[in-house]
Amino acid sequence: MRYFRCLKFAILGISISISLLVHAQEKGKSKPDPKSLKFTKWTPDFEVPNPVGISFDDKTGAAYVSATERRKANDLDIRNNRDWIPKDLSFTSSEEKRAFYHEQFTVENSEKNRNRVKDYNDDGVHDLKDLQALSDRIYKIEDADDDGLADTRSIYAEGFTDEIAGIAAGVLFHESDVYTTIVPDVFKMRDTDGDGKSDTRKSIAHGFGVHLAYAGHDMHGLTVGPDGRIYWTIGDKGLNVTSKEGLNFKFPNHGAVLRCVPDGSNFEVFARGLRNVQELAFDQYGNLFGIDNDSDNEGEKERFVYIVRHMDAGWRSNWQYRRPDYNPWMAENMSVPFRPENQPGHIVPPIRLYENGPAGLVFNPGTALGPEWENYFFHTSAPNGQQWAFQVQQKGASFEMVNDMQIGNGIPIVGINFGPDGALYGVDWGGGYPLNEKGAVWKWDVEEKNPKIRDTTEKFLAEDFSEIETSLLDDYLLLPDQRVRLKAQFELVKRGELEAFEKLTRIPLDAKQWQFREWGRRGVIHAIWGIGQINRNSDQPNFRSLIDLLEHDEAEIRTQAVKTIGEQFGAHLAVHEVSYPKQQGLFDERTLLTRKIIPLLKDDSDRVKFHAALALGNLGIEEAAQPILEMIDALDDVNFPYLRHAAAVGLTGCASTDFLVGVYDEDFELEHQVAVDALRRRADPAVGKFLNALTSGVCEDAARAIHDDWTIPEAMPELAAALETTKLVRSEPFIRRATNANLMLGKAENAGRVAAFAVKTDVPEILRLDALDALAKWTEPPVLDRVVGRHREHDPRDPEIARDALRPRLGDLLTDQNTKIQTGAMALARNLKIDIDPNVLVAVGKNPQALPALRIEAMRGLAAQKKPAELSEVLGQIWNTPQPEVRVAALEVTAAEFPEEALEKIRVILESKVAAFSEKQAAFRLLADSPVASESGDAILKNYVDDIKNVPAEIQLDLAEAAIARKIEGAPEPDFSHTLAGGDAKAGEDIFMNHIAAQCIRCHKVQDGKGSNIGPNLKWIGRKKDRAYILESLVNPGAVIASGYGTISLTLKNGDSVAGQFRSEKDGVIEIRDPEGKITKVKSDDVKERTPVITTMPPAGLILQKREVRDVIEYLASLQAPEKKK
Repeated sequence: MRYFRCLKFAILGISISISLLVHAQEKGKSKPDPKSLKFTKWTPDFEVPNPVGISFDDKTGAAYVSATERRKANDLDIRNNRDWIPKDLSFTSSEEKRAFYHEQFTVENSEKNRNRVKDYNDDGVHDLKDLQALSDRIYKIEDADDDGLADTRSIYAEGFTDEIAGIAAGVLFHESDVYTTIVPDVFKMRDTDGDGKSDTRKSIAHGFGVHLAYAGHDMHGLTVGPDGRIYWTIGDKGLNVTSKEGLNFKFPNHGAVLRCVPDGSNFEVFARGLRNVQELAFDQYGNLFGIDNDSDNEGEKERFVYIVRHMDAGWRSNWQYRRPDYNPWMAENMSVPFRPENQPGHIVPPIRLYENGPAGLVFNPGTALGPEWENYFFHTSAPNGQQWAFQVQQKGASFEMVNDMQIGNGIPIVGINFGPDGALYGVDWGGGYPLNEKGAVWKWDVEEKNPKIRDTTEKFLAEDFSEIETSLLDDYLLLPDQRVRLKAQFELVKRGELEAFEKLTRIPLDAKQWQFREWGRRGVIHAIWGIGQINRNSDQPNFRSLIDLLEHDEAEIRTQAVKTIGEQFGAHLAVHEVSYPKQQGLFDERTLLTRKIIPLLKDDSDRVKFHAALALGNLGIEEAAQPILEMIDALDDVNFPYLRHAAAVGLTGCASTDFLVGVYDEDFELEHQVAVDALRRRADPAVGKFLNALTSGVCEDAARAIHDDWTIPEAMPELAAALETTKLVRSEPFIRRATNANLMLGKAENAGRVAAFAVKTDVPEILRLDALDALAKWTEPPVLDRVVGRHREHDPRDPEIARDALRPRLGDLLTDQNTKIQTGAMALARNLKIDIDPNVLVAVGKNPQALPALRIEAMRGLAAQKKPAELSEVLGQIWNTPQPEVRVAALEVTAAEFPEEALEKIRVILESKVAAFSEKQAAFRLLADSPVASESGDAILKNYVDDIKNVPAEIQLDLAEAAIARKIEGAPEPDFSHTLAGGDAKAGEDIFMNHIAAQCIRCHKVQDGKGSNIGPNLKWIGRKKDRAYILESLVNPGAVIASGYGTISLTLKNGDSVAGQFRSEKDGVIEIRDPEGKITKVKSDDVKERTPVITTMPPAGLILQKREVRDVIEYLASLQAPEKKK
């Protein structure tokens, strides 16, 4: 490590005088040691209730912490309101959601809303006022006595009580203003009188949070970009925002990265198709990264993403509710890193999969912590209390993660940020995400720090740069800490110092010593960014110095120059349907810039080519179209996603429809892909041309473009017609959409086309069944689309259309060699009220070799056709069948058609010692609600209620529920003790994997490789633990916490704090694994205060019905994996 004082040198007549400590590091820095980081509770004397984000006033060192009271309480979670899913997905703006709330939360609906919102204002009703009862807050926290620990906490802002307000997830202090993100607004506040409280508040952007969606999928991640704009994220609650400039950004089903200038103008959707990126981080070159949360599907992981302008990462909130049905997100490989095949061409996939539960993310600005941590990102995984660090290195036009390591464990930290002192700070919610009024701010730092460089940085950050001469501010752009450099850059921008920036761009970067080259590179890059800011603020931007830099020797300087030029334009490309590009006159400034940039498409650097193509799209001059197309001809797999994206954006902005359609005549698949993506972005029906492309991937992309999102109605007939002409009969993405296109159009020719496809024997079974499903739904298509789950309303259709299509093909379907097709056809005929020869149904129903599902359908068909004699004939034989599911179906049909006979059969089943428990459960269920629910049935229930102690445990829950439903005297109240036995393991597995509220797979694994490590692996739970243990773990997870999976915080009598993973407490000693991974033992007598051992697992009893709990217990009890031999 070397330091330089009073460094003076002259370059191109610029006198650079740096009378300060310059941070210069030797190459070959030591590898960072996670054990060198020490965690300290920065707020030991008070709670910081439910904190989410943290930001610092670098001048005073005060921390601003956003904290929530509304999460799941006033900011409702769709998982607790599952019956609203279709309605929620219908909203296209936050105001539509508001109108729905006003309809729903009335005094008259109070009882209906009891389980949706508590009576927070104690007025005796559950109404809209209760959604306005709680407010999130911004706290101001200070270390007044400068002893290294915070000692004061005050409320800076509150009163965020809009009925549709989300949570205060993001907070940012920037140039005396405090910003916070609270759906549906981004607020800008200031304390003008110095009393520590905001007294001005203004919404600078509005229209966020279209859906209820999942709690926590709000806006977060406020940060300042190197271009001086405010950046933040929103989860898949979505947005519909009109900017001050009149552009409408309508992405109700997308998560996104957003930006605007500090006054709210020039709002733009920077990137979209994300699910829930919580915090953002720019590196030293202005590259933007985030970690996206997964959707809790089995086998899915979180995603580390390099976020670039205009990207679509693929996620839509309507994917969330597709389980266990066809889910494009998983089935079409949108959730995984780049795959050359079987992945949509319009998405930009993640760099890599990463750790569970991502929350905080920040980049070391240069002098924080120690030199060994330079250029590291820091990341928190909140639910499991882990912290991580990693670096990135360039890989083609993108990046790869390197040197990733775990640096802490045991404190569930959410948001993080660096303080002006160079330490890293994070907020701890107090375990999981409960509203428990607990929380703290933690500080972690290296043991051996360099106080000199950090103290100097801290002084710079506290200094008032408005009083510093321009010549000295120029020097500051060379300093090692990015926060100082940006502060100087922004001040020079305020002064309009274009000339100063232009001089800095001429610094030569060929010094022999790498440190001098690095300082100069910093100065040039910040000068480029500053020029971009000045140009953005000017009616007459000046690009001369940036044009010169397009030929710079260093690729990174060329990259920054072309990127900055492109950033001046292109907001119109960020809307949901891009307008056809309007060409300017024969020659204007954009044409000049275009001609200067086109040569960069052949640059040796892929990174330069990437930003050149984006810039050309933003500029929108048609002569760039052919060079962009030529650029992608020689791409390798490494660069496919990003250069493909850049080319697609480029063509979106500058190519005519004729040009894009003409690409069809080329024979290169990648050219077809980018043309389809460009047409998709413009919602251009000409994309239908590519439904007949030579490669399946391009055809599938064209189908997605027409069918998904808002659809392209004019091209829908082409997609529908492709069902009978395409050769891609085995392509699930294509055929499902083509089938669905026919259903959406709904005409007779469409129904005939679908029926004809169902008969084909050379196509996959699943696609034939899908065609039958489309016909079954023909009369009333589902409000949530069959393929993508998007809300789409259709007028009812004449059922005769589907009948006419099915009749001539029904015989072939019923005699198909595939019994699933036979079953589906039989069910379809019944639903459409098409009679099948009763003799055929009898033969099938009596055939013991037929599939159970087929025999069941035959029974139902006879019942629907009102053929009692034939039905009785079948039932007479079915009672002896060995399959219990067939006998259960027979009992249900009998109850509906022959109630008296069914009552007698129920008596026999309940008294039988050989009947399956599923039959007995069905018997009680029918006694509660079916034609056999009667006085005679009640008498049966009464007999079993009076003798419930002798009723097998497997059917006690069913008896109790039936008796309560029929108001039988002495009926026991169903409780969780009735759930220990009698479940359906298969149904339990489905709940474990797919239930949108329980989300078991989100935190657990049941086999190696799939699931999450937030909670323990359960693959052996049924062998090691009994059912009582499993039940208690489900309904009272805090009572039984597996070692190492709960967190605890101790305040000792000597004032110290200890927190981490709780290991055990015995013989008066508490054992904790601290964030550094070290086992710490604390005597119980030395503890002044402790938090309860906290698990992030929610009580299943609050989420699942008792029958569902019983099924999950049955499934978990079946997990009997053997231990690995040591």
